[in-house]
Amino acid sequence: MLLLSFLWKVNQFTSFYLIFCLKILKSVLYLQINFVMNILFLLILALISFFPILIWAYSFAYIDQNPLNKKRFLVGIFGGILSVFPILYMWKIIDFFESKYLNIFYFVSQIWDFFSSLEFGFSLSLFVFLIVIFSFLFGFLLLKRKDILGMYLKNFLFFLIFVFILSFLIFGLNFVLSYFDFKIENSTIFWEIIFDTFRLIIFYYLVVAFVEEVSKHFNFLQSSIFSINSEKDWVQNAIFVALWFAFIENILYLYSFYEQFWLNFELVRIYLFRSFFSVIVHVLCSSVVAFYFSKAYISYKNKGLVFPYFKIFSLWLFVSIFLHLFFDISMTFWINLVLFLYFIWGYLYVSSIFYKE
Repeated sequence: MLLLSFLWKVNQFTSFYLIFCLKILKSVLYLQINFVMNILFLLILALISFFPILIWAYSFAYIDQNPLNKKRFLVGIFGGILSVFPILYMWKIIDFFESKYLNIFYFVSQIWDFFSSLEFGFSLSLFVFLIVIFSFLFGFLLLKRKDILGMYLKNFLFFLIFVFILSFLIFGLNFVLSYFDFKIENSTIFWEIIFDTFRLIIFYYLVVAFVEEVSKHFNFLQSSIFSINSEKDWVQNAIFVALWFAFIENILYLYSFYEQFWLNFELVRIYLFRSFFSVIVHVLCSSVVAFYFSKAYISYKNKGLVFPYFKIFSLWLFVSIFLHLFFDISMTFWINLVLFLYFIWGYLYVSSIFYKE
C-alpha cells in the first residue's frame, strides 16, 4: 500500500514536471519565434524605409550635379544616427541621469510666470550641453581635437544665448496664448505629462523642433566644418544628415506602431506619409540652418564680427524652428493643404539653394 502510494506520488510529480517543462519549452520557442519575427520585420522596415531615402538622396545629388558618393553617405549615416537619439530616447536619458532638470517637457508645461520660463531655459541649456558632449565625443575621435573643441565651445555659447532669448519669447507667447487656449482631441503624453491644450501642444512641438535642429546641427558640424568651403556643399552634407535622421526616425516610428497595432492599412499610410512629407520637412529645416550658418561662418569667420554672425544664424534658426513647429501643428490638426504646400515649397526652396551660387 505504501509502495502504491509512493508510486502514485512519483507519477504525479513526474506528470507535473513534464507539463512544467513543456510549458517552459513552449514559452521559450514562442519568445524565440517572436524575437526572430520582430528582427525580420525590423529588417524589412529598414529596407522599405531606405528606398525613399535613396530616391531623395539621388534627386538632390542630381540637382547639385554631384554624384552620390560613399563619403556623403557615411557622413549622413553617422550624423543622422547620432542626431535622432536625443529626442526619441529623451525619457531614457532623463531616467539615466536621474535629474529633473533634464526633463524639458515638464518645465515647458509649467510655464506661468517669468521665473518658470527661466527654469525652462536652464533645463533646455542642460540638455543642449548633453547633445554637445555626445556629438563632440564622436567628432573628437575623428577630427582635429583642438579645432573641434574650439568650434564646439563657440557654438555652445551661441546656443546658450539663443536659449536665453527663446525663454523670453516663450514667456511672452505663454501670455498671449493664455487668452486663446482651448482643449484639443489629439493630445500628446510624455512621461505622464499630458499636452492636451493648444498652448501646451505648441510648447511641446517647439521643444521637439528645437532639440531636433540643435542635434542635427552639431552632428552636421563635426562632420563638415573642416572639410567644406562652399555654402552649397555644406547644405548638401546637411541634407544627407537630415535624410538619415528621417530614415532612423521612420523605422522607429513604424516599428513602435507595429508593436502596438500589428499589421494594418494604417501602417502603410504612416509609411507613405513619413517617407514624403516628414522627410522633406527635415531636409528643409536642416537646409535653412546649414545655408545661413555657412553663409555667416564664411562671411565673418576671419573678420572677428560676432554680432553679424549671431544675428544671421539666430534669425534663420528661429525660422527653421518655426517651420518645423508649424508643420507639426498642421499635422496634429490634419490641415492637409499646409502639408502639401510644405512638400512642394520645401522641395523647390531646397533645390533653389543649389542654383544661387
